[in-house]
Order: sequence, then structure tokens, then C-alpha cells
Amino acid sequence: MKIEEAKQELIKRYRYLYENALFILAPYMYEQSQEEYQETLRTIHKQSNLISAPLIYLKLNRLDSIVPIFEEFLLSDQHMEESKLYQLTEENKNDKEYLAKVKQGIALVTKKNKAETYFKEKLNIGNILKVVGNYIEEQSGDLTNKKNKLFVLDEYYRLYRYKNDGKVYTSGRNLNLHDCGYISIRMQNHIATRDRKDIGVIKNSFIIAVNKIPLYEYNSSIFMESEKQRIYLDYHDELPCDLEIDCNLEIKNAEPNKMLKRPENTTSCGKPFTIKEEEIFVGPNNQYYQLCPHCGFIVNIPSNIISDGIKKRINERCQKDDKLFRKMYLYSELFSLDRQSTQEQKRLLKNNR
Repeated sequence: MKIEEAKQELIKRYRYLYENALFILAPYMYEQSQEEYQETLRTIHKQSNLISAPLIYLKLNRLDSIVPIFEEFLLSDQHMEESKLYQLTEENKNDKEYLAKVKQGIALVTKKNKAETYFKEKLNIGNILKVVGNYIEEQSGDLTNKKNKLFVLDEYYRLYRYKNDGKVYTSGRNLNLHDCGYISIRMQNHIATRDRKDIGVIKNSFIIAVNKIPLYEYNSSIFMESEKQRIYLDYHDELPCDLEIDCNLEIKNAEPNKMLKRPENTTSCGKPFTIKEEEIFVGPNNQYYQLCPHCGFIVNIPSNIISDGIKKRINERCQKDDKLFRKMYLYSELFSLDRQSTQEQKRLLKNNR
């Protein structure tokens, strides 16, 4: 398998698991029986007051028969559509018995999350990556292949860890000092207990190809941040964190009655700035605006770069304050006047606040 083909295959597999993780994992949700609940209380009797009801959790561990199927899906050199997991998942989408288990599992997730304050259950690709990582860590034979498989798994993790916040995350399955900021956190390593002949997915062209891809120095990944961002934004209704426009932007060919009249003392500076959803507001002409952070000019944000979902959130936020536009208009003027003030005038204004 060629390098670029392997890279695109990894992305395709990631996308499939991202889109189908809930469907795949929901049947593994489990609720304790009363007998099991009482046994749990006896086991931790000194802290029994912390558990007020039978536990509900994702009952999935590295010993389940599905785990080798997960590993094959993530690491084999066959195309995704030929994998057992893909074929099984697609078949299950038409299986009434399986669909009933999915429904029951989702109901358990909902029940658990209503009772939980902090530890909400999320059935996502992260659960699959974690259990596969534990499974590979137990491999005791062909340690070179084991190391190479974990390298590939780390790239799945780097796609999973991406956040649209401008920060570059470099961690694979183990959080590093760069990402957590204060301490290097290593996930639990399982002792290599499997038979030396039980090495799971064997050395293959996909694993070799991914390991040959040069890493970008700035993010320790085979993917550029822009590649990760494209994947992330396909599943999250957000503006790109690095989306910029110039301060002189106005609606092209706009009708005169739709052109916003800015405060007289304000002028655009022409500098680029980043568009941020939380700073966008609606004008009286139902157009979208943001104040330039450099000069305070009221800049038009083209509606065609804002999704319907984002528009809805902006509109709902602005509707909560019917004087928001007026405030932003006055702030724009004040911002401009303040920039034109002398240091003595600024000290005078500060002392009289």
C-alpha cells in the first residue's frame, strides 16, 4: 500500500468509526442487577454512600470478541469495506434484534447521564481506541510490529484529540506535558500477558506505510492541522478558529437601504482579524457584524460563510438583549475616539470612571 493511499484509508476508517461508534457500542451498555449492586456496596462498604443506585456503564473490555475485530478494522491492509467490522455493522443496520439492543443501550446512556453530574457517558470513537490500545499493549510477541501498531493508533488519537481552538495538540494515546500543561499523564499500560503467538494483526503494508510517513515537526503528526480541522468541522457546526477577513469588508452590490451607517468618526483600518462566533452580532438590517479588534470599525460578516446553525445561535443570543446593537454601535464610536485621544486625555478618562 502506498503512503498516500494508507493515509487516506486511515482517514476513511476514522470517519466511519466517528459516525458509527454510538451504533456499534450502544449494545454494550450494561446496568447492574440488584444482586450485583449489593455486592458492589459490600465491596466498598466504607464509601457506599457514594453509590446510590445500580451502576450503569459501558461493559466493554479487551477480552471481548469484538476487540480483535476493532483492531483488524483499524490496522489491517485490506480496504475498509472488506473488513469484518464494516460488514457486520452494515448488516446490523437492518437487524431488528440488534436495533432493539441499540435502542436499549441509548436509553441506559440517557438514564446514566441524567443522574451523573460530572462523568457523562459518551459512546464515541475514543472508547474503541482505548480498548484497542489496551489490547495491543498486552501483545508479547513481535514487539517491533507492536510498536508500529501503536504508532498508527496514535495517529487515530491525534485526529480524535483535535479541537477547533487554535491550540496544537501533539498527544497520541498518552497525554504529554505539551497538551496537559502541568504533568505528563500516561494511560495505564497492561502487562504483556497474551501468548507470544497471539499477536493480533500481523505486520502488513498499511502499518508499514503509515510508519514511513514523515511527521510534521510542529505537531508530531502525519497530518497537518488544516487536515485535522477539515475532518473536525465536518462533524461540528463551528467557524474555523483561523478564519480571517479584512477590516474594510462590506456587502458587495448591497442595496442602499441595507448599507449600515457607521459612527462618523470611525474608519476601517484594513487589517485582517479572526472571525469569532461569540463576537458576531446582528444589525437592524438583519446583517451580521463584528467589531474590528484593531480599530473598532463595524465590519460586515458575509452571511454565506456562516452556517444556518451558527446563524440561529447568533440570532438567539442577540434576541436576549434588544439593546445589543446600540451598545456595539456606541462602543465602536468610543473605541475609535479612544484611539484618537492623547495619553493625558486617556488618563483623565480613566480617573473619572
